[in-house]
Amino acid sequence: MSLTSKFEGDWREAKAIIEKEIDRIWLDEPEDVHKIRWGIIDSGAGSGEQAFSVLVHLEAYLMLVGAEVMYRLLKISKYPDLPLATLNRITKEFLTGTFNVFAFMTDLGLANMHHIGQIYSDALDDLQTADEYVELTGAMMTYITRMHRWIHSIFPWNLGVAFPHRTPTEVANLAKLVSMQGEI
Repeated sequence: MSLTSKFEGDWREAKAIIEKEIDRIWLDEPEDVHKIRWGIIDSGAGSGEQAFSVLVHLEAYLMLVGAEVMYRLLKISKYPDLPLATLNRITKEFLTGTFNVFAFMTDLGLANMHHIGQIYSDALDDLQTADEYVELTGAMMTYITRMHRWIHSIFPWNLGVAFPHRTPTEVANLAKLVSMQGEI
């Protein structure tokens, strides 16, 4: 697991760091994604010494964390009866509590994800309003969803043809064929 130190700056500094990362990765494929594309996973992650499982996990986690979890956190941040302290606690529990998704994604090859995630998580403690939460979390969601787009673009979707849908009739015919082999 990657190691990163506690971020001591304020939330505006954290947001600026995250936005700088967004700018860095917006148009040019990040180096770590390029390495993953070629099967270079510095941590050695990937069952059976292959990178496909790394791509599967990154595709799923980035999509889930960005488009699902972060979006829902932004949505509930608009609830007037939800105190900021509770929102921050829920956010940390979902993202870095029992299982740190940012550290995991770094282990899967996204070199800066744990560092940026730590900055985001630590900066939550500096927030004073729900609007500040929206600004900081919106920046983090943009970063994660952009990284997802890079992984999505290199995912070997063409492998899907090896796993076609089958109709119940095709499965029944296959079962019949297999059962008939014993009779021959």
